[in-house]
Amino acid sequence: MSEEGKPASGVGLYKSQLQQEGARWYLTAQDLELPKTQAPGLVPALENAIAVIDYINRTPPHIASLAEISANLGISKSHCHNILKTLTHFGWLSFDTRAKTYELHAGIIAAASSLMGSPQLDRIRAELTQLVRRIEIPAVLTQPQPDDSFVVVDKFNGPQQMEVSFPIGHHMPRDSVANSRAYLAWQPQEKIDRWMESWQPVRYTAATLTSPEAVRAEIAATRKRGYARSVGEFTDGLMALGMPIFNRFGEVAYVFTCSGLLSAMAPREEQLAREMVRAAVAANQAVLGRMPPDFPMIQVPLAIG
Repeated sequence: MSEEGKPASGVGLYKSQLQQEGARWYLTAQDLELPKTQAPGLVPALENAIAVIDYINRTPPHIASLAEISANLGISKSHCHNILKTLTHFGWLSFDTRAKTYELHAGIIAAASSLMGSPQLDRIRAELTQLVRRIEIPAVLTQPQPDDSFVVVDKFNGPQQMEVSFPIGHHMPRDSVANSRAYLAWQPQEKIDRWMESWQPVRYTAATLTSPEAVRAEIAATRKRGYARSVGEFTDGLMALGMPIFNRFGEVAYVFTCSGLLSAMAPREEQLAREMVRAAVAANQAVLGRMPPDFPMIQVPLAIG
């Protein structure tokens, strides 16, 4: 894995790897070096508060002092102190009076609880739970972000040989291979062109495609094939297949991927892809997602069994 995450043109690192413990494999990752979203400069006080939360969330050990936060974010101590007091008042942060440090608190989860408990997500979870039971390969559900990166919304593990250890809320880069191809393949050409204009190649492994022509060709091949695939391109020894889930306007609302050891998945690719297409169609039907006319179709029951 010596080449993993190595920037080809100045992009931050993203480290994902397979780790073996006994007979079980774990897929782990760190996202500390993902590019941060640039503040638009509209409401500086709000942007600073978001930056404080993001800093504590991304930076181990996820506990920080006023001085550390102020220095790293370039916010004056007095202004930073007021932000920290406000966030603590609303239960989004907790303050350790002995160590004089701040950390995230459960109030921030309560403020977003309806997002994770939406009926739409419950319907998608039901389909992906069934999928993982059928194919015995773990799945991860992500949501595309405004900067084209992906945030892990849920994960689905079982007794299979490999477990995905990404935490909920984990950020994956915009060019995480199976995610990005599943996201882009059914987009309008102008959207693909805009994505490519700001794309910078990163050689995550020796197999990673790093030329614009090759990436565009694989995006087109994904649409023709009917599913996205990564064969050791993002993590050495790992194969991943991906599918999008649309909203009622035909926009990609979620992407799910199934990942496993390359040696275990490659011989089963056709069967796994067929089951993933079945799950994608069922999930889209369940949430009334408007699938493109050329989206692969497999007849599935409308009701979840």
